[in-house]
Amino acid sequence: MLRLTILWTLCLFLAPLLVLQGLLVRARTVALPAARGPSNGQVGEGSSSLLLLGIGDSVIEGLGVAHVEEALTRQLALKLHQQNSRPILWQTQGRNGDRVRDLIARLPLLDGVEPDLVLVSIGVNDVSHLTSVTRWQWEVTHLIAELKLRFSAPIVFLGIPPMGQFSALPQPLRFAFGVRARLLDQTLQQAAKLLSGIYWFDTASGFQAQLLARDGYHPGPLACESLATALSLQFGELLNSPVQGSTQAAPPVNWGVK
Repeated sequence: MLRLTILWTLCLFLAPLLVLQGLLVRARTVALPAARGPSNGQVGEGSSSLLLLGIGDSVIEGLGVAHVEEALTRQLALKLHQQNSRPILWQTQGRNGDRVRDLIARLPLLDGVEPDLVLVSIGVNDVSHLTSVTRWQWEVTHLIAELKLRFSAPIVFLGIPPMGQFSALPQPLRFAFGVRARLLDQTLQQAAKLLSGIYWFDTASGFQAQLLARDGYHPGPLACESLATALSLQFGELLNSPVQGSTQAAPPVNWGVK
């Protein structure tokens, strides 16, 4: 944490250049549409179905893929069904550009939903909007408290991806955002270590920028499939027997995210 803080402080000396690069990236980056298709569905037939709920930012909304069947939540539902042969209902509540505070504000939309597993993608927009570490920590704590009040299901947080490898970002902005992402991700890792029912998934292992979507920022179809496979292998058993929070190493995964 100290090393990352020092590196981020050094990056601030380049603030004017970083701001200029950020504005240019926003102007030049290809604006991708959300994935076509419904925000809920089912994989497999039969009784005793389980519900997978995906919430958060554009990864959950499906930017980077053409149809929801290629998006992360639906891909994970498919992998979970193949793993345990039970029908998997899936539902998403994702919105491009969301920060933690935005997700918290949208939680009332989930009143009455009773998931068996919750997947959360959040953080990259807090990096790009320079949310302070103190505010980030407070808002993540608030989000977890709200989620645990609403749901009894295990909650899996995707780690903030290695933005230092996002091909859409020029240097030195790419390096600065990479440092910032790692700094904020420490909070998610600590939450999983300290809180029961909270899990963290390492998105940096095996990252390959060539599997990003054409905007160089979001996960493409192959990245979503690879990530879903790794998530199901690490957390599939949570559908049957929830355990204490874990940061155990995940299989290598190729992906990118906003």
